[in-house]
Amino acid sequence: MNFERMLLFGFSGTLLALMMFISIVSVSVYAITIKIESPPGNQQVPVGELTISGTSSDNSSSQCQVYLDWNNLKPYQLATPTGSNGSADFSKWSFTYTSKYHLIQTGVNDLTSKITCLVPPAGPTVTKWYSINVTGTATSNRSSNVQLPLPTANTKTPASNTQTPASNTQTPASNTQTPSLQSGASVNTTNTSNSDKINLQINVESNPIPAGNRQKVAVTASDPQTGNTLDRVFVRLTIKDPSGNVVKDYTDTDGELAPSFRIGNDITGTYSVLASASQAGIKATKSTTFIVQ
Repeated sequence: MNFERMLLFGFSGTLLALMMFISIVSVSVYAITIKIESPPGNQQVPVGELTISGTSSDNSSSQCQVYLDWNNLKPYQLATPTGSNGSADFSKWSFTYTSKYHLIQTGVNDLTSKITCLVPPAGPTVTKWYSINVTGTATSNRSSNVQLPLPTANTKTPASNTQTPASNTQTPASNTQTPSLQSGASVNTTNTSNSDKINLQINVESNPIPAGNRQKVAVTASDPQTGNTLDRVFVRLTIKDPSGNVVKDYTDTDGELAPSFRIGNDITGTYSVLASASQAGIKATKSTTFIVQ
């Protein structure tokens, strides 16, 4: 009897190990991809509504869905499948940012796509992300609506009154000069969405910074009235390279973060810094940039 139990336990253990191995292998070979195709990253777009589109590895035999967010604002929003195989085909997809979720704002906007797939036949679930940054700019069409006054019968003026002193037509040259940015100068674009309960601050230690050096970024969530750092506040800090890929992602619940990390040697350009702080349904976000030379 004892021998039969031992044999049964041994067989059960072997079967369990085999199932775990198959599950691990299934996950490793079930490769998924997702990409935002339009608009390209690091582009200027008008503030307000924006439609983006992209592609993924979803096909007729997979069980996948695509979601989008803005500056890590949850919950994720379900994209619209536009693939040729019907209403569940996310091989191509689109999504429009509207006031129902969030509009594009002035400054840096972090747009993240996420694909989630169920590994056949019954799990687990695998996920992959792809992000870009776009810069919202305010546009105005007022100049196209300005009408010049039409000539009237009373436009004639005696010759003696048409002379205009030359001294009144001169414009000082000093008022017409427009400063230009020097090559390699740092560009710091900041977008803030603070509440009256949480004040969020970002401090980038070096901007610009040489590739390969260590960078330090500090994020603090404080009380707007007292300036004291808030306790039990969830803080998140995300660093993205010029292509929108996440290179660093930090979280904490003490109201502040100050990580130090080394910049890679192979990617230069404008890096994005995205920070958020939330507590009891109240959320504040802030973003800025630094240049790697």
